[in-house]
Amino acid sequence: MRLWPPDRPPGRQPARAFFLLAAIVAHAGAAAVGADGVASVGSVSAVQKVIELLESMSAKAQAEKQAEEKDYAKFKQFCDDTIAMKTKELKEANELIASLSADIAELGADINRLESKIAELNQLVDKSKSDLKAAQLQREKDSASYTEQIEDHAETAYALERAIAVLQKQNYDRKQAEEALLQLASNSRLSEDSRRTLAAVVQLAEAQQGDDFLTREAPEAHGYEFQDGGILELLKKLQDDFSQKHSEAEKEEMNSRMAHEMLSQDLTGTISGAEGDIADRTGWIQEKQAEMASKKRELGVTTADRDATDTYLRDLKVEALEKGKSFQEKQGLREEEIDVLQKATELLRSPDVLGSAEAHLPA
Repeated sequence: MRLWPPDRPPGRQPARAFFLLAAIVAHAGAAAVGADGVASVGSVSAVQKVIELLESMSAKAQAEKQAEEKDYAKFKQFCDDTIAMKTKELKEANELIASLSADIAELGADINRLESKIAELNQLVDKSKSDLKAAQLQREKDSASYTEQIEDHAETAYALERAIAVLQKQNYDRKQAEEALLQLASNSRLSEDSRRTLAAVVQLAEAQQGDDFLTREAPEAHGYEFQDGGILELLKKLQDDFSQKHSEAEKEEMNSRMAHEMLSQDLTGTISGAEGDIADRTGWIQEKQAEMASKKRELGVTTADRDATDTYLRDLKVEALEKGKSFQEKQGLREEEIDVLQKATELLRSPDVLGSAEAHLPA
């Protein structure tokens, strides 16, 4: 590929041709005078015209030599400037390519880290949602259990309260009292000892109609010892126990509800925070992917430009080397040509040739 305007058209023939021409002219001038002094060919003016021709050719050769030197100087300056500029561009392009490649690699690593973190956050969200669902199911079970306990304890305490109210009347209805005690004796929430004692009292009441058995001490045969010796005291104690159990169940239900609410808040906060982090990191990934795509495009363009610059620079250096050699060869030929022309002119101007022509040849 030619990177500089083409050379000038070829000049004249090699200097050896001019040397031959000069030798012929000199020989012709010498031969113009014979042994008898009679002119055989030519004239003085012919020799002079040959000298003028040789001088013109020498001047033209020198002018062409100078023109070639000027053209080559321009070409060399162009090559020096362009090589320096392209070398700098090549260095800058390589630096930019290295920088872009490093940026792309770093962006890729950032994206991988973000994707890994998003995967972790998704796992956290899934686990937290699963834990929240499990906690909700457990809370529903606990609530149902505590509600049942509270209702059962409340009903039992109320039954005891009614039985106590019946027994505390001055003239209570024995049948009503027996029914109340029988109902309590069948209450599964009471302890087995209490149920057996109440059942024994009812049986004793049925066996001893008319006797005020309810104020008696419970029979020791049934294995229950009363603090104050009376069935009424037993019922009051049981009422206190179930009232306390009712309060404890309500407290446990409240604690369970509060614990569930706190756990739900924590899990909901964890889910919300993780989903927010996922959204943020997803946005960052999109930004980095867009930046990476832009840098990849820039890298492609820069690499193509760098390769074109490198090719141009290599070709220019080759052409500069070839033209340098060609210039030196041409300059040598020009110098040889000019030297031959000058010597031929000097030969024709020599006294031997020019003097003989003036003396013997017609003007």
